[in-house]
Amino acid sequence: MASLYFCQMKNFKHNTPIQLRFADMDMMGHANNAAYATFIEYARMKYFDEVVREEGVWSKLEGLIIARLEIDFRKPIILGDSISVYTRCSRIGTKSFDMECVIVKTENKTEVIVAETKVVVVCFDYKTNSTIPISDERKKKVSDYEAQN
Repeated sequence: MASLYFCQMKNFKHNTPIQLRFADMDMMGHANNAAYATFIEYARMKYFDEVVREEGVWSKLEGLIIARLEIDFRKPIILGDSISVYTRCSRIGTKSFDMECVIVKTENKTEVIVAETKVVVVCFDYKTNSTIPISDERKKKVSDYEAQN
């Protein structure tokens, strides 16, 4: 995965604050690697709730599955850190899309990148057990949101 380190953070419009829990920590005193996937999962769901804004967007019959998850760890997260996740949709295909997230923590009033992630998400029909196209309406909502300055 190409580093987002040098990309302009202005390309990330959606920000989700994350509440750290003691359960997120490992015996070494920092956030366990598995917790990062949970942080970005929560941010991704908030993104869909706030950007797509549809009742029952994803149900037990039609939903989203993860086809690929990449995480580049930059710095540890310690209990008590103030963290948030910036999220954007960087690609929309026919049945899948890419979500990029940057997890940041605040150090000395400055946001510092602690992890960069990319997730390939696929629209899925659980009744037929197959992938399905992303609706034009959903594509438009995401495209319009991402195109905003």
